[in-house]
Amino acid sequence: MPEIDALLINPISARTIPAFVPHGLLYIAAFAIQKGYDVRIYDRNIQEQGLEEVLNELSPKAVGLGCLTGTSIDDAIYVSKAIKKSRPRTKVVWGGIHTSLYPDSVLREDFVDFVVVGDGEAAFAGIIDKIIKDNVPLESIDNLGYKEDGQLRYNKVAFTDMENLPQPAWHLIEVEKYIRSKFYARRALTINTSRGCPYKCSFCCVPKVHQGKWRSVSAEKIIENLKFLKGRYGIDGFQVDDDEFDIDRNRVMKLCQLLRSNNLNLKWSHFSRINIVNEDVLKEEAGCGLRLIEFGVESGSPRMLKFLNKGQTIEQIIKAYSICKRLHIKTSALFMVGLPTEEARDLEETVKLIKRLNPHLTICTIFKPYPGTVFFDYCIDRGLFHYPDKIEDVGSVYSRDINISTIADKAIRRIKRYFDLNNIYQEIMNCVSAGNFGLIVYYMRYRLVGGIKCIIKNIFLSTGYQHMS
Repeated sequence: MPEIDALLINPISARTIPAFVPHGLLYIAAFAIQKGYDVRIYDRNIQEQGLEEVLNELSPKAVGLGCLTGTSIDDAIYVSKAIKKSRPRTKVVWGGIHTSLYPDSVLREDFVDFVVVGDGEAAFAGIIDKIIKDNVPLESIDNLGYKEDGQLRYNKVAFTDMENLPQPAWHLIEVEKYIRSKFYARRALTINTSRGCPYKCSFCCVPKVHQGKWRSVSAEKIIENLKFLKGRYGIDGFQVDDDEFDIDRNRVMKLCQLLRSNNLNLKWSHFSRINIVNEDVLKEEAGCGLRLIEFGVESGSPRMLKFLNKGQTIEQIIKAYSICKRLHIKTSALFMVGLPTEEARDLEETVKLIKRLNPHLTICTIFKPYPGTVFFDYCIDRGLFHYPDKIEDVGSVYSRDINISTIADKAIRRIKRYFDLNNIYQEIMNCVSAGNFGLIVYYMRYRLVGGIKCIIKNIFLSTGYQHMS
């Protein structure tokens, strides 16, 4: 029976099909492979093999799991317990955002041997070193949490220089299953080019996980990755899956220059902040294939924007969307409902703003207080939200809607449903205009009922707030 050094597992989550690329695991695997170790990736969201079958086939010495706060924790617990029951000598390692924020609650469990706080590349490779060579002191491994004499121990947290990381280990996943058709590209794939965010939005845990640091790979390294993906997998577009892509304007401008000079002819999208929008930069991006930019609008209420610590005004929001429209860049507006202290008038202001912006896509989410955020502490301190004592209960808490606002639950659900349906309609119309009829088939296949309802709604009804009462 073959025995590999390590297996990295992406637990099952509530994410929709197709699954998101597990970028963190790709980097961790690439780093360990560079050190000479035999590492594989098992994404339980897409791979049909069962857990026991994979374990029997590979017999890993160590298993690493990355977890977000939410339903993926349920599967991570199931996997970890199953491993410890059938293979008690296999070391189980948890990492990811949730583990980085709540390491104690994870490490004290008997089905977890180690935790990684923050970047996982060097820490996970260090664990493999320890298992195989047995001459590596645990206290020498940065970002590592472990048990010693009944106590939980943590080493210092270090931050990876992303430029020195090897390119992601794409060969370890079934890339074809992650390629997605979008209105601007038929074969688009997500890539990751940076980590962290220097801003401090009250609802976001990223600043705490990365301690307010923002790190990136160079434009040259991005191009190297894109050339490989286009040559090997035939992609014609990409989506930048960064918390913040365009912090470094010089990097963005260099990337645009290289996209042109290498004649890659790729269409792409990325997320950006309203308060850092620069027309000259957007003009360069539009000239080398940028077709969609996503903005975190969050709210149309000036009071709520201040409460959210977004660092943006209504005037800035309107100006940013106006610039994009002038440059023929399609836009997406992300916003939340059910926020702490939010009132009906705040929600009405949000709906009015979305109507005025008229984005090509609207994405509405119901607010949930996640660990590591200012709002999490705010809600806990005021008794608005109870975080479970047991890790086994975390998934169920975050799998259901949570309304922290003063607005009725019914109204929150109605708004969410309305914008979900409207978003399907917008996607379909964007695909029609782009001639991407294959994506229309996808939408109608997976969301047929919702798609039909939305089309009818938009044909026969005005899209105003007054029709949602």
